[in-house]
Amino acid sequence: MSLRQILFVKSTRVPAHKKAAPRKKRPTLLNMINSLRHRFLRLFNSLSRRLHRISRDVSRLAGQVNDVSAQEKQLAVKVAQTTQSLNGLSGQVSALAARTEPFATQISSLQAEVANLTAPSRAVRTLLQGRVGTTVSIESNAGSISGTLTAVGDDFAQIQEPTGDIVLIPLANVNSVT
Repeated sequence: MSLRQILFVKSTRVPAHKKAAPRKKRPTLLNMINSLRHRFLRLFNSLSRRLHRISRDVSRLAGQVNDVSAQEKQLAVKVAQTTQSLNGLSGQVSALAARTEPFATQISSLQAEVANLTAPSRAVRTLLQGRVGTTVSIESNAGSISGTLTAVGDDFAQIQEPTGDIVLIPLANVNSVT
């Protein structure tokens, strides 16, 4: 085998070289600096906008806090005035209660007297209510009255005499019933 044949054989067996992909150009230092500068400016602008929004929100919230604080002070003043008014009214109520105490005692005493005075009338009324429509004889301060008991009111009895006359007798004047 000749040298030529050997080279030919070897060249046929050796894979053909692919064409190498073009190499990417390596960025230059200036391009890298410009890219970083651009990124930095975008980040700086974004942060500046956010900081501006936060600052605006803080100012708005500070205003609201001041408003609430002013309202709180106004409410505290109103609460103090209301408390003072309530204390004054409480004093007036106490004074009125002290002035009405004697009246309450007198009213209780009068109610007891009225109950004592009307107790007999109530008893007579209860007795007479069970005898409506019957013939009764009532002894009163004015004398004796006989006839048919036709009605009993809160403080009177109505009797129809045999003559047809109607007589009203106050229960307080009734001494006896037969």
